[in-house]
Amino acid sequence: MQKAKGAGKQRGGEAGFAAVSKARLGKAQSREMLEYVWTPYADIDEENVRAMILCNMAHTIMLYEQKIIVKREAARILFALKKLQRLRGKFPFDPVKGDLFFNIEAYVIEHAGADFGGKMHIGRSRIDLIAALMRLKARKNLSRLIPLVLKLQEVLLSRASDTADAVMPAYTHLQPAQVATFGHYLLAFHDVLGRDLQRLLNAYKCTNMSPLGAAASAGTSWPLNRDRVAELLGFSSVMENAKDAAHNYDWFPEVLAASAILMSNIVRVATDLYIWCSYEFGLVELDGAFAASSSIMPQKKNPYSLEMIRGRTGEISGAFAASLEILKGDTGGTAFDIKLTGPRIADNTVNRTADMVSLITPLIKTLIVNRERMLERAGDGFTTAVALADSLVERGYSFRTAHHIMGRLVNIASERKLGYREVDKKLLDEAARDITGGGAGMSDKAIRKALDPVEFVRARDGYGGTSPTRVRQMIKNRSREHRKHEKAVKDQLNALSTSEAKLLQLVDKIVTQADQCSSRSGVGKHLERGRQHARRMRNDIECE
Repeated sequence: MQKAKGAGKQRGGEAGFAAVSKARLGKAQSREMLEYVWTPYADIDEENVRAMILCNMAHTIMLYEQKIIVKREAARILFALKKLQRLRGKFPFDPVKGDLFFNIEAYVIEHAGADFGGKMHIGRSRIDLIAALMRLKARKNLSRLIPLVLKLQEVLLSRASDTADAVMPAYTHLQPAQVATFGHYLLAFHDVLGRDLQRLLNAYKCTNMSPLGAAASAGTSWPLNRDRVAELLGFSSVMENAKDAAHNYDWFPEVLAASAILMSNIVRVATDLYIWCSYEFGLVELDGAFAASSSIMPQKKNPYSLEMIRGRTGEISGAFAASLEILKGDTGGTAFDIKLTGPRIADNTVNRTADMVSLITPLIKTLIVNRERMLERAGDGFTTAVALADSLVERGYSFRTAHHIMGRLVNIASERKLGYREVDKKLLDEAARDITGGGAGMSDKAIRKALDPVEFVRARDGYGGTSPTRVRQMIKNRSREHRKHEKAVKDQLNALSTSEAKLLQLVDKIVTQADQCSSRSGVGKHLERGRQHARRMRNDIECE
C-alpha cells in the first residue's frame, strides 16, 4: 500500500482527545488529568491494542461494504492499522492524546492522513468500542479457562476409574460417617465441575454479544450493518437495544461469579486432600513435584500447591463481590467505574482461576492413593453402623429402634475401647436388651458381614451409589457426555480463530486491490496535466 498523498497533514484538525477537549473547552488537559485520569484509563496492554485494532478493522470494512466510505479510504485506514499491528508490544502511547481509542485514531490519522484516518470512527462512539474490548478480553480468558475445566474432568474420570474399588472412610463434620470409594468421591467432583462448566458456558454466551454500532447509547443515523461487524469479530449475536448495548455490564459479574463458584468447589477438594495427606490421616500423598520441603526441618513434605489454591480462592471470591459494588455505582450512564477497574479485575480473576485449575489437574493425576491405609481406616469409628441397623430392620425392628440399639452398642464399645471388628453376638444382644429388653438374635457371621467396609460399599449399588460397579457405570456414561462437550467447545473455539483469520484476509484483500488500482492510476503521469488528472479520477471510480 502506497503512503497516502498528504498523509501526516492534519487538514481535518489535530488528532487526539486533547485536541477534542480543547476545541470544546478552550483549554489543554492539565498535567493531573493526564497522569491520574487518562494514563490509568488507557489500560494499555498488548491484548487491548490487538483487540481494538481488530474492532477498527471490522468497522472500517463494514463502512466500505455499506458504501459509507470508498475503497481507497478503507484501504488507507486498514493499511495504517496493519502497520500498527506489526508494532505488537511497542505501541507509542501518549497520554496527551487521551486513551487507547484516541491514541489509535491519532496513529491512523498520522499515517493515512486526516481526510482518510479521520473517517475511521464514522457512526461509532468510544463507549460501544470499549464495551466491546471488555467483552473480547473476557471472551479470550474464558476461552482459556473452559478447556482447562474439561481437561480436569478428563483426569478425574481416569483417576475415578483407577480407584473405583478403593474403599475409604467418608466424612461429615470431619468425623467418620460411612464408607465410600475414592472413585465415587472423585466422580462427585467431576459432576460439580460439570455444573461449573455450564455456568462458564452461559457466561461465555452472554459475553459473546456485540455492542458495536450502538454509538453512545441512542444508535446512529448512518446505515451501519451491526450484524456484519459482529460476524467479522466472531460475536455470536448483536445486542439490539443501543442503550442496553452501550451501558449494561451485567455479564461482567456473571463471568466473575462463574469463576468464583468454580474456585469455591475446587478449594473444597483441595482442603480435603490437604487434610487427608497429613500424617494423622495418611490417606493420600502428594507427588514430590507438588510439594516442598522445609528450610530447617528436613523431614517435612509441605503441600504448598494445595495451600496456594486455598489462598487464591479468597482473592477470586473477593473480586466477584467487588464487581457487584462497582456495577451498582454506575448511575451516570458512562460505566466509567467498570471501564477503569473492570478489565483488570476480570482479567486477573479468570486467569487466576485458570492457573489454579491448571495446578490441581496434574496434582490429581499424580496423586498417590494409599489404598491399604484407606481400607484400614474405613471401618474405624463404626462407619458401617447403619448397615447393621438395616440388618436389624430386616429382622422386624423399626429403624428408629434399630438406631437406638446401634447407638447403645457404639457407646458400650467406646467405653470398653473395642473396635468394630470385636463386635459379636453377645455385645449386640447386650445393647438390644438395654433398649428393648430382649436380644437381637443375629449370628456372629451376620454381624461381621454387616460391619465389613468392603461389603458395605458393594451393597450400595443403587442409583448413584458408591459401589465399584455403579461407579464404573457412571464413569462410562459421563465419558460419553464428556466427548460431546469437548467437541462442542473445540468447534466454538475454532470458529473464533476462523473468524479472525477471515477478517485479516479481507483486510489484506482490500489493501492489495486498492494498491493495484493506485499503481494503475499512475500510468498517465507523463501525459499533460489535465488528462493525467482525468485518468486518475476514472481509475479511482473503477476501484471504488
